[in-house]
Amino acid sequence: MGICKRYVSLVLIVFMAMSLTLVGCTQNNEASGQNTTTVTDQTGKTETNDNDASVENDNSASAEKVKLRIFTRMSGASPTVDWFKSALEDFSKEYPNIEIQDDSVSQEAAFNNKFKTDLATGNLPNIFSLSGIASLVKYAENGALMDVTEIINDKDWSDGFIDGAFEYWNFESYGVNGYYAVPDRVSPELVVYNKDLFAKAGITKVPETMDELYDAIDKLNAIEVTPISCGGKDTWRVGHFHNQVLYKWCGIEKAKALGARTAKWTDPDVVESLNVLKNLKDKGAFMKNFEGVDYETEKKLFLSEKAAMIVNGSWFIGECNSSEIKDKLGTFAFPYFKEKPENQGSYVIYPQSYQLKGNVTGAEKEAQIALIKFLTGKEAQQKLATNVQQMVARKDVSTDGPEFTEIFRGYAAYVKNAKASGGDSFDYDQLSSMQDRTRNSLVGMLLGNTPEAAAKEIQDEIDKNK
Repeated sequence: MGICKRYVSLVLIVFMAMSLTLVGCTQNNEASGQNTTTVTDQTGKTETNDNDASVENDNSASAEKVKLRIFTRMSGASPTVDWFKSALEDFSKEYPNIEIQDDSVSQEAAFNNKFKTDLATGNLPNIFSLSGIASLVKYAENGALMDVTEIINDKDWSDGFIDGAFEYWNFESYGVNGYYAVPDRVSPELVVYNKDLFAKAGITKVPETMDELYDAIDKLNAIEVTPISCGGKDTWRVGHFHNQVLYKWCGIEKAKALGARTAKWTDPDVVESLNVLKNLKDKGAFMKNFEGVDYETEKKLFLSEKAAMIVNGSWFIGECNSSEIKDKLGTFAFPYFKEKPENQGSYVIYPQSYQLKGNVTGAEKEAQIALIKFLTGKEAQQKLATNVQQMVARKDVSTDGPEFTEIFRGYAAYVKNAKASGGDSFDYDQLSSMQDRTRNSLVGMLLGNTPEAAAKEIQDEIDKNK
């Protein structure tokens, strides 16, 4: 998938696109009688802020000197990095006795190798950012991850998150009690559409049900405009489209049941979700020979007004805002099935999160909890949304000001309206090969295979690896 997450692959998804870099180090400058906060980036460049040592700090987490280590994939220069650096500086002022060391690296291979070494030596960072349910469940079983249930019980902090934000990280269905991540940013995926092309086709309202979407597809084909830009060469694009159909037809809990092996891909309702996707192709929803179209071409076709809709994530906001047709664009949630009204609020939101080190006690535990609450709290997340135009996992953050574009506000409303959310369907399965298997089988079905045969291919992958 590459562009969006991994989570995210959060996202939800993850899932999964991670979010941390830059370090704030707090040390006591005895010579000057002041607390000195030093922020060090990957280049070794430092900034120093002198704070009056006489300022009393009564936070319990700062009563004892503690060093925390952070390890993520985000490093380098970007607006998100600027936000994070500022957040760490603010945290250091509030907790002057907590020193923060950042070991983040941007390259995936370097990150994975370093984390494996840390895991093997028992020297895990206090806060890190991983994706993939399979690995996280194993780490939770081994005690490497902290169960954040006690943090969630702080309702003044946790009630501000979007509904169901923590449920993605509840591993009870895998035999592990508790919650094992704290949501950070999210990558919602919805339908972006061209208002002018809709009007030209005589579509007077955005489709809310699948029947209305089918009608819109017919009207757009009648004026020789591709209804939905979707490329199959990058198989994650078809996988993302099926996530939408699966959750609207079967619900989020069905995807979790598939991952927990209490349901099968050959179940009639899952096969029907595949059939819906195939029928959309047969109905002319996508461009001809779309199986050979890559993601970059898919976007260009939509932004050049050769297609009326595209199903895409919040990572697409920047390209929409910088395009020549930005004033023509609007958004709406993927339509639901009239037969399944209970799934209307089941949205695709790829999660991004932080994990906390397990098996810690005392001042170290208090310190890492304080930092994670600070970074994901309302104040810091409001700055992330406003200054960086990022989708955050909190519903108590304002996204209605004039500084936010219409496209951004559409994605933000989508997140706040979600009743249940999920990322890639394969994320719930502990079998790592499921990513390629599900996506390849979906594309194979659109190239001529039957939904039943595609479902069997996916289920066979699970059965042979039990």
